[in-house]
Amino acid sequence: MKKIIILAALLGLTGCATNQGLYDWGGYDTLLYESYKDPAGVPKNMQALAAHIGALEKGGKRVAPGLHADLGTMLLQAGDKDGALSNFRRERELWPESAVVMDAMIKNLEAKKGAQS
Repeated sequence: MKKIIILAALLGLTGCATNQGLYDWGGYDTLLYESYKDPAGVPKNMQALAAHIGALEKGGKRVAPGLHADLGTMLLQAGDKDGALSNFRRERELWPESAVVMDAMIKNLEAKKGAQS
């Protein structure tokens, strides 16, 4: 009986040790912190986030919730409205629960683009 308990405990610990998490955030928390700490570094952080998202999609992995939305926000702040719209739409597509917020962002951005035309 002791052997079975020890074996079960070892299997449980092994399962915990190999758990990599549900998503690969790619240092997102550090990028976000650095962007707030040093706004001059946002372009570099934006490129790193875009590269991480591209690598995940190329590898067939699921992009974590909020990454496309945050990249879209960075692009919008940089003046790339089309890139922002694309990322907001992608976030909505991947995460339907974000539709209310993403639809509002998309609607407001499209209205601003229409007003400038």
